Amino acid sequence: MSNIEIVQSFYKAWAAGDLDGSLAHCTEDIVWDNVPLKPFEGKERVRRFLEKFANGMSHARYDIKNHLESGDLLMIEAVERYNKDGHSVAVPYMALFTMRDGRIAEMRDYFDLATVERQLGLTD
Repeated sequence: MSNIEIVQSFYKAWAAGDLDGSLAHCTEDIVWDNVPLKPFEGKERVRRFLEKFANGMSHARYDIKNHLESGDLLMIEAVERYNKDGHSVAVPYMALFTMRDGRIAEMRDYFDLATVERQLGLTD
């Protein structure tokens, strides 16, 4: 399976509400750096973050527009879309994945947190 196929499977499981299926694509020592936020280290810490993030979320979809793949690195340009607590969110982002042994070992998401907060009705 190519790196892009692994990441697509990760997102597909997450969007379907299958957190175990999504995390099966990650190493035990994964580091997930949501660049505007603090990084999460280890699969269990990532699980706790995703469980909290998923609360009130529905209709998740990840539209990958472009990707570049070289060795163990994958970069994507995408739009994350979901509904949460009555708000529709569509946020463009870039992500860099480092793979190890066919799993995601590190991911860094770059997005505008103010865009998410505005769409969730948290700011004006």
